[in-house]
Amino acid sequence: MKQYIATFFDHWGAVQFRNHAKARQVACTLKPVPRSLSSSCGTCAWYESEGWDIGYKIEELEAVYRHEGAQFVKEI
Repeated sequence: MKQYIATFFDHWGAVQFRNHAKARQVACTLKPVPRSLSSSCGTCAWYESEGWDIGYKIEELEAVYRHEGAQFVKEI
C-alpha cells in the first residue's frame, strides 16, 4: 500500500473525501496540511491505497501527493 495526501479547496471537501474513503474501507485521517505543501483550507486527508484514485470527484480535489519518505510527489 502507498500513502497519499489529498488537499482540498475547502474543509467541506476534506470531510466528504473522508466519508467517501471510509465507505470504501480505505483508511483515511484528516490532518493539517504539511507546511511544505500549499492548501486553500489547511486540512488534508492522509490515506492508504494501491493508487491515488479511490473514486472521489476529481474536481473537488486541489491536489494529491504520494508520500515517499520525507518527500511528497504530486500525482494530480
